[in-house]
Amino acid sequence: MKKNIYFIFIAASFALLAAAPGRLAYGLPLIIELNILMAAAKAFYSFAKKIDMGGLTEILTVSFVIFMTILFKQILILFSPVIALTLSFCIYIPALSVFLLASIFQSQQNAEGSGLKSTLWFSVFALLFFLLRDILGYGTLSLPVPNGIKETYLFNSYDTAFLSFFATIPGALLLLVLCMSFLLTVQLKMNAIEKAGVADENN
Repeated sequence: MKKNIYFIFIAASFALLAAAPGRLAYGLPLIIELNILMAAAKAFYSFAKKIDMGGLTEILTVSFVIFMTILFKQILILFSPVIALTLSFCIYIPALSVFLLASIFQSQQNAEGSGLKSTLWFSVFALLFFLLRDILGYGTLSLPVPNGIKETYLFNSYDTAFLSFFATIPGALLLLVLCMSFLLTVQLKMNAIEKAGVADENN
């Protein structure tokens, strides 16, 4: 992973994860949408570059992502109106994350693979984040179904009522800060080990 991937995680996470309801059932559609939008944006951008659209390439790509977002929302409404209504404006946040990720990697070499790989890493992080909030905040494991969400109760949330804080937006922000601090600490230790290995090789 690139060294600046954690800064991408921070920017995209606060936009996508904090505002979304703290249930895995609501997180899964957003994660799927994010990956679809990134793959579609990459494919459309490559196509536009090949046919030499010039300065219109970026504008057309943005318009295409917006179109795909609206199309995804309509499909989600057909699958589960309850989930689509609950997510509300959160459905449009993955488009912002796609713009962020794409713009960062657009100027880098091997940008086609980097953007998709970064989206995959972010999706794994987001999946674990929604799962953690679902378990801690509600004591459940939830999945999306046509009539709403299907819950599997893991423990009685009334016995651990203090954990319901993680189901709130402030709780999500705190959990994000803790996760990012952990990831950053791991990255710093990996960098230190890598530098020590290089130093040993030079000696």
